[in-house]
Amino acid sequence: MTTKNYFTFAILLSFGALLSTGCKKQVHYNIQAASNNSLAILTYSDVFEQINAAVSSEMQLDELTNGSWNMNGSLCADVTLTPTGAGFPKTLTIDYGTGCVGPDGVLRSGMIVAQFSGNYRTEGTAIEVWFDAYTTGQYAVSGTDSLNNQGDDGSGNPVFSETLRNVVISWGTQEILWQADLTRTWIGGYNTNYTTPDTTSTMMMAGLHDDVFELTGTASGNDSNTHPYSLETTSPLMLQTGCDYIQSGTLTISPANYNVGTVDYGTGTCDKQATLEVDGEVFNFTM
Repeated sequence: MTTKNYFTFAILLSFGALLSTGCKKQVHYNIQAASNNSLAILTYSDVFEQINAAVSSEMQLDELTNGSWNMNGSLCADVTLTPTGAGFPKTLTIDYGTGCVGPDGVLRSGMIVAQFSGNYRTEGTAIEVWFDAYTTGQYAVSGTDSLNNQGDDGSGNPVFSETLRNVVISWGTQEILWQADLTRTWIGGYNTNYTTPDTTSTMMMAGLHDDVFELTGTASGNDSNTHPYSLETTSPLMLQTGCDYIQSGTLTISPANYNVGTVDYGTGTCDKQATLEVDGEVFNFTM
């Protein structure tokens, strides 16, 4: 190899290394944003399910005369409703105290507070959700979630809109900042509750474990490395009670100043694996 060709070859190798390093850095930002966004979606889906578990066995909220009861499936989470009787708004508080392990094995503490403008399952009801020193697992959660019962879609599935603002999810020295505008479609389990028998015809709270939701919409925020990103779902994300992960669906994710990536959560298996495609290359990552 001549001296001239040697230096040309060396320059090409160096340029290729820079491209490889830049690609890896870009993929890191996409994966970080996708992983943190998955955590935010799952955290607020659990909040929705906690509210559902708190009210699913009760009669219409405006018919209640007793303003306190135990959370379904839990011996240590207390639910209170004020005021009782006719008339709205009503404030429902789920109090996990200084620490309460639910039937799902998750340790929660603090309170979820939800103000209802009408009965939970009535079209047009608005539900404003906020938190008081709330933690779930290792995560501290704050922010607001404005839910609205939109009635049924064309297939008879209940639809809730969700506007999430000023969300902070923190653990240790890290935090995620997040906001989202979502639509939650309840595609399975809506007509069952904790009294629904399981396949052995015994009361095992089967109706609290069969809920399936589809989620669509947009979100944005800062990942745990403080880098901004935005995203939009391109096919509905599927979440099921009892699964700790997003089971299927796709979205596009756009870290600031980096190329757009496509996240694919799979075809319905309950696992923590997902893929990211950037510029034609596919990478596996863990939620």
